[in-house]
Amino acid sequence: MWACVASVLLAGCKPTERNYRAAYDAALAKRQAEAELRMLPASGLMSDDGPQLKIVNGDSLYVVKERLKAAPGDTLPPAGWAVGVGVYKMNTNARAQAEALRNEGYRAACAPRAAGDRWYAVADTASSLDRAAAAARKFADSHPGYPYVGLPGHPVLISY
Repeated sequence: MWACVASVLLAGCKPTERNYRAAYDAALAKRQAEAELRMLPASGLMSDDGPQLKIVNGDSLYVVKERLKAAPGDTLPPAGWAVGVGVYKMNTNARAQAEALRNEGYRAACAPRAAGDRWYAVADTASSLDRAAAAARKFADSHPGYPYVGLPGHPVLISY
């Protein structure tokens, strides 16, 4: 009799791939929802330190104003807009991402904030907001599922 009870209990507790997949999907959805909530501006408040969701030519894009400078060995135009696709605490990670983007044919650069606490991986630069928005759309369309490390799941337009 005990053998029968033990076999029923063990069979009932057996994890399945479907259960693992459901738990993984639920955790991923929760993480993405929390990340998006952290990056959205609070209603009725203005935030100076994070990307703001703006409407640019009918598209919803994240825009931020940052004081950027070019990392040694990289170049940025004197002033304009950058399409940020990742932001890191370590310059080696930003440099690696910029190098990978250059290998794909982008005019990528590694650009630290003037404060020196974060490094952006920039896929492209533009002289106007409209051109930067077009470059961001093109990048997002050609890279579905791109990780956008440290960003709200989309390219960020950086006015520098």
